[in-house]
Amino acid sequence: MITVIGIFKDFDLAEDASLYLLANDFENENIDLHLVGEDERVAVFFNHLFEDIAEAKAHVAAAQNGTILTVHALSIREAQEAADVLNNYGAIDVSIPGNKETLSRIVEQAVNKNVRLRG
Repeated sequence: MITVIGIFKDFDLAEDASLYLLANDFENENIDLHLVGEDERVAVFFNHLFEDIAEAKAHVAAAQNGTILTVHALSIREAQEAADVLNNYGAIDVSIPGNKETLSRIVEQAVNKNVRLRG
C-alpha cells in the first residue's frame, strides 16, 4: 500500500475531501480521518511513517489542533488521485527545516494497522 497524507486546519474541509473520495470509488476501510487535539498517537504515526526525525516532527507540528486525512492507496495511480483530491480541498503544505524541495504527500510505505489514525 501507498500512504497519502493530508493535514487540514479545517475539519470540515477534511471531511468533505473524505466524502468526495468515498463517493469516487475509494473504500472506507482505506481512509482514516483523525481530529488531532492532544493525541500522542500522532507522533507515533509520523515516526513510524518517516525515517527522518525532522520530517516526522514537522508533520506532528503541522498537525497540531488540525485534522489528518490518510488514504491507504492500492496503486500509484490511486495515490496520485487521492493526493490531488487532498490538495484541491485545501490540505496544507508541510515545510521541513533544511529542505527546499516541494514535498509530496505520497509515502510509498504501508502503515502498520496498530499505528493507523482511525477516529
